[in-house]
Amino acid sequence: MIMDNRLKRIYRASYYGIGVNLFLVVIKMAVGMMSGSVSVLTDAINNATDVLSSVVTLVATKLAQKKPDKEHPHGHGRIEYLAQVIVGIIILLVGVMAIVQSVPRVEKPVVASYSALTLVVITVSIVLKFAISRYFRKVGRETQSGSLEASGVDAMFDMLLTLGTLVGAGISLVFNISIDGWIGLVIAAFIIKTAFEIISDGMTDVIGGRVDEKLARKIRERIREHEEVKKINRLILHEYGPGKTVGAVRVEVKSGMEMREFRKLAEKIQDELAEEFGADITVGV
Repeated sequence: MIMDNRLKRIYRASYYGIGVNLFLVVIKMAVGMMSGSVSVLTDAINNATDVLSSVVTLVATKLAQKKPDKEHPHGHGRIEYLAQVIVGIIILLVGVMAIVQSVPRVEKPVVASYSALTLVVITVSIVLKFAISRYFRKVGRETQSGSLEASGVDAMFDMLLTLGTLVGAGISLVFNISIDGWIGLVIAAFIIKTAFEIISDGMTDVIGGRVDEKLARKIRERIREHEEVKKINRLILHEYGPGKTVGAVRVEVKSGMEMREFRKLAEKIQDELAEEFGADITVGV
């Protein structure tokens, strides 16, 4: 039930993201072609990459739900981690594109000029991007969806790029100087840095990095609540996707416990860990 709710939230967020970004692509393409604004047309292309990010998250989440098979006995959950890497690469490309756009503006500064319609479109874009970014990151954290959270970061940087352009235009109009190229380069640097961090985190999970120590500590604490357990000798955990933890634990129990009693205790502990943490952990001595 918990996993079903998680999937529904991720799907819903992805559909919202696709809808919002398609809307922005359409209105920006229309305004860009009518006004001849290259920056607005470029921003429309940028929004199209956000549609791609949401599609990647949606498809990866669906593929990750495939049932275990002979080649993948623990399921396909790590596909979600691979999706995080792909979204990170998309963000990296956005950063590179921001540099390509900004360098000419640094070399040949041009005082920006925007029509009222263009300003309205940019303002609407900033508001929508801010809202979708917060929504993606919130749902991503709560559902442990790295790709969705990465999409939220992508949306945030898109908002900052658009906001930076608007701020640069305002400074240009007031002081008759153009700094939007420099603003673009600074934001691009942050985008690229964040992209590498997202890619690195995703690759660590794909390869199989260290399991969250907080989860391991909670599992140990839960096992120690049983008075029959004297000591936990070893706990091994592996993650095969968000909420899919598999492992084994060796415990030392009170002397004199019969095998029949230990089996009953082990089953009880295993059921508790599965219910509370979604962890499939084998208990042995």
